[in-house]
Amino acid sequence: MNIVYLHAHDAGRYIQPYGFPFENPNLMKFAKQSVLFRKAFCAAPTCGPSRAALTSGQYPHQIGIFGLPGRQGWLFQDYDKHLVQYLNRQEYLTVLAGVQHEAPHQDFSAIGYQRILENEDPARPQAGEFYPETIDKVEKFLATHDHSQPFFLSIGIDEPHRDNLARPELNLHGKSDRFSKTRYYDPEKLDARYTAPLPWLPDLPEIRQDMEAYREGVKIMDEYMGRVFYALEQSGFDEDTLVLVTSDHGIEFPGGKKTLTDQGTEVMLLIRGPQGSGFEGGKVIEPMVSHLDIFPTLCDVLKIPAPDWLEGKSLVPLVKGECEHLHEAVFTEQNYHGPLEAIRAVRTERFKYLRFHEPVQRQMRHDGPPTPLMDQFGWYDQPEGTEALYDLYLDPMEMQNRIHDPALHEVKAELSAKLDHWMADTDDCFPSGSFPPIPGNP
Repeated sequence: MNIVYLHAHDAGRYIQPYGFPFENPNLMKFAKQSVLFRKAFCAAPTCGPSRAALTSGQYPHQIGIFGLPGRQGWLFQDYDKHLVQYLNRQEYLTVLAGVQHEAPHQDFSAIGYQRILENEDPARPQAGEFYPETIDKVEKFLATHDHSQPFFLSIGIDEPHRDNLARPELNLHGKSDRFSKTRYYDPEKLDARYTAPLPWLPDLPEIRQDMEAYREGVKIMDEYMGRVFYALEQSGFDEDTLVLVTSDHGIEFPGGKKTLTDQGTEVMLLIRGPQGSGFEGGKVIEPMVSHLDIFPTLCDVLKIPAPDWLEGKSLVPLVKGECEHLHEAVFTEQNYHGPLEAIRAVRTERFKYLRFHEPVQRQMRHDGPPTPLMDQFGWYDQPEGTEALYDLYLDPMEMQNRIHDPALHEVKAELSAKLDHWMADTDDCFPSGSFPPIPGNP
C-alpha cells in the first residue's frame, strides 16, 4: 500500500467539509470518499513543532523541536525517529514534493527522503519549498512510477499561509497581506461586503477583508489538492493508496495560530484508504484524536511493527467501531516562535485546563492586517495569571476563565493532576521553568 501525506499550511479546519462557507469542491468530494475527524488536534500551534510531532509520533519537547527549524536552529534529537527514516527501513520509496518543516530549509538531508522532486528540476534549485510547478512534478511522478515499489509521498502545500516569502516573478513581495505564497491576487479587489469575520473577532471592515483573502487562499489550496486527487485516480494509485489530508495547526489570525485555543490547535484530518482499510465511505468521527495518532495508524494499516517511542494510538479501532474513543484527554504545548511563550494544556471533551510559564499571555504577534488593529484594542499582552480553565460547551471561544469558580474546583484538580502526570511521563522541562535556549539566531 502507498501513502500520500498531503498537508496544508495554516489552514486549521476552516474548509467547506467542516461546514465553513468556503468553495472547496475537491475537498468536499474527497470528504465523501473518506473518513473525516471532527475533533482532530495538532500537538503544537506552530509549523515546525507540529510537523515534528506528527512525523515522529512524539511531543515536540520529547523530540527537541521547541521552535522553528532553520534560522533558529531547532533540530530533532534523533532523526532516526522520523517517519521517513522508519519507512526507509521498511523498504518504502520516500519522496518529498514541496514544503517540509522538520529540518532546516537549507539542508534537510537528515530526514532521509530518497527523492526530492524539486531537486530534479535544475531550473528550481530551492528544495523544500512549494511552487506552482510543484504539483506538475507530483503529476509526473504519479504518471511515471512503475508500481514496483510502494511509496510514501509527502506533498507540502504552502497555501493558505500568508505571503511572507518574496517571489518577484510572481509579483509576491513578502508583506503578509494575502493568504497565498504561490499566486498573486490583490486583496483590495476581493468583495468582502458579504463576508463574516471569525466569530471571536470584531465585525470590522479590515477583518472581513482579511477573511475574504483567506477564502481566496483556501480556494487555491483546494485546486492544488484536486489536481493530486485527479492524478491518483488517473494513474490507478487510488486503489492501493492511503491518502491523508491535514494541516499543521490553526488558522493565521489573532486567537488562532500560536495559541492553545481550539482555533490554534484544531486541524482538518481526512483519511481515505483502499477497500477494506476502514478508511472509506464518507464516515465522520466525533471523538477527539491527535496528530500523534497518525504514525501508529500507518503502522497498523501497513501491518508493520510500531516503534516503541510512539505516544499516540492507531485510529483503526475507532474507525472500525471497535471502541468508543481513543483518548479521554489530548495534550498540547507551545514554546518558541521567535520569543518564548511557554504554555501547556490538557483538553477533555468538555473542559480545557492551561498552565502558563508567564502570567502575561498572547505575547506572540501574528502576521497580517488584523494584528496591529487588535493590538491597538489591547488583544495582546494580557495579564491573565498562570492558569486557565474553560468550559468548552458553554464557552467554545475560550473567553471566560473559570479557574477560580468553586463549582469547577474538582474539574480543575482533576485536569491539573492529568497535566502533571503527562509532563512527568514525557520528561517535560515545563515544571522546572528551565527551557533550552534558542540554538541559532534568536
